[in-house]
Amino acid sequence: MDQEILTRKQAMSALNIKDYRALNKLIKAGLPVIHAGSYVRFSKSDISEFLEKHKERGGEVTCK
Repeated sequence: MDQEILTRKQAMSALNIKDYRALNKLIKAGLPVIHAGSYVRFSKSDISEFLEKHKERGGEVTCK
C-alpha cells in the first residue's frame, strides 16, 4: 500500500490547523476518517481531495 496514512497530529499539520476542535468540525463536514480499533487515522490523499472539493465551492466548509 503506497497510500500515506496520517495521525491526528499529522493531519492537523497537513490541514494547517492547530486545534482538535477544528479537526472534529472538518470530520463532521465530511473529512474521511479511517478507524482502526481505538485509533483514528487519515489518508493524505483523502485530505487533498477534501480540500480540492471545498476549494471548488469557494472554500466554504459548513459544519452542522
